[in-house]
Amino acid sequence: MNPQSLNYITMTAGTALIHRLLPGRMRNLFLLAVSWIFYIRCMPSHSPYLFAATLAAWGLGLWMEKRPEHKKGILTLGLCSAFGMLFLFKYLQFTGQILSSVLVRLGMSPIELPAFVQPLGISFYLFTVTGYLIDLYRGDRAAEHDLIDFALFVSFFPAVLSGPIARSGHLLPQIKTHKESQDPDSTMVKTGITRFLLGLFKKMVLADQLSVIVATVYAAPESFGGLQTAVAILAYSLQIYCDFSSYSDMAVGAGLLVGLRVTENFDTPYFSASIQEFWRRWHISLSTWFRDYLYFPLGGSRKGIFRLYLNQMIVFAVSGLWHGAANHYLAWGLLHGGYQVAGRMLRPILKPLRDKLDANPITGFVHKLCTVGCTFAMTSVAWVFFRADSVSHAFRILLRLTSRGIFDLTVLGLSMPVLRLLAAALLFLLLWDLTAKKYSLIERLCETVWLRWVFWTLLVLVVLCFGAYGTGYNAGEFVYFQF
Repeated sequence: MNPQSLNYITMTAGTALIHRLLPGRMRNLFLLAVSWIFYIRCMPSHSPYLFAATLAAWGLGLWMEKRPEHKKGILTLGLCSAFGMLFLFKYLQFTGQILSSVLVRLGMSPIELPAFVQPLGISFYLFTVTGYLIDLYRGDRAAEHDLIDFALFVSFFPAVLSGPIARSGHLLPQIKTHKESQDPDSTMVKTGITRFLLGLFKKMVLADQLSVIVATVYAAPESFGGLQTAVAILAYSLQIYCDFSSYSDMAVGAGLLVGLRVTENFDTPYFSASIQEFWRRWHISLSTWFRDYLYFPLGGSRKGIFRLYLNQMIVFAVSGLWHGAANHYLAWGLLHGGYQVAGRMLRPILKPLRDKLDANPITGFVHKLCTVGCTFAMTSVAWVFFRADSVSHAFRILLRLTSRGIFDLTVLGLSMPVLRLLAAALLFLLLWDLTAKKYSLIERLCETVWLRWVFWTLLVLVVLCFGAYGTGYNAGEFVYFQF
């Protein structure tokens, strides 16, 4: 059940309505039932793994509270169990391929390890439960005794498939007070509807249309010239942002409709002036998870400059492999790690020039535009490795940037009218991202009845008239569903 489907939209609206009619003590149980039914409908055979991870983490948390002298061993058991499950489903075959290549080079026979179908959302909900266990070990929170509340924390339906990754210090307290709280106020509901509709717009009008351009060029890069390849690279940078942020918008919106605030996952990341800033604004729930549970335990920046660089490379290598068990994901992660190290090394060298430019408003503005443009270009190059089928495939695409050819956009899979529509929709998104936070546009929409209804109606009409759906359309799953 894709979140952009009519079934999901109907389920979300029905859940919000029934939720308002139920007494407080029944609401968490109802939301848990909806969340589990939703997950079971998406993939019935995968549901036992979600249930097992939930029960195991809940039980280990209670055990850790009862026997604090053994909490290190209990945490080790929990982490080994969770990451062992993740390794089995996600990395076993990849490991077998690496071992086989080594054995072949040594003149020995390759080995074949079984391949398992990766359960939906496993990378997300396992990070949720392991973060919870680490929080208990550190004494950051007490163990959760209510199984219903804990299960809802792990499997809340808007976020269970592709995040945002829930943190025990953020979502669990809301769930605990949810039973005694009043109905979501009107501002939460209005904001939730607005965010949900914006997510639909990003997904169906932008991401799924951009994916056609990307798939066309990536399938046969040798057939296209440098400018067309550059358009495809740009298109994927925009596609993955629109695709993933749309899911996060819809998750936040659905959560607000039932009175729960899901973690924000994006903060206009392509307006970042450095790679460091980009990772503070892109996939925030994952980057903060790695910061708190991997980077800091490795020593962070406290153990000298060499360890700092090493820790950054380790974190981004793991981040790449988290996204997928393949060399091109690892290359993407290492490239971002290299960006971080290079940025840190160049910072003291470039600081005098930066300070001089920023002292003047005009040169400071130009400097800001240049750094934002360079950061976007660097992330776009990295996205090539992320989207490609292999490292060699990524280099083939990048090498096409130097080739000549006729600049004909109509061979990229979309007609010229659709391309014009796409350009107009991207312009709207650019203006929205530039102004929404600065001028509190969503808050103003919530305050003005006629403006709110006009905005909602326009979004619905644009999605219905120009969204990618209908006969012959194969609904594109969200990119991050595969992780």
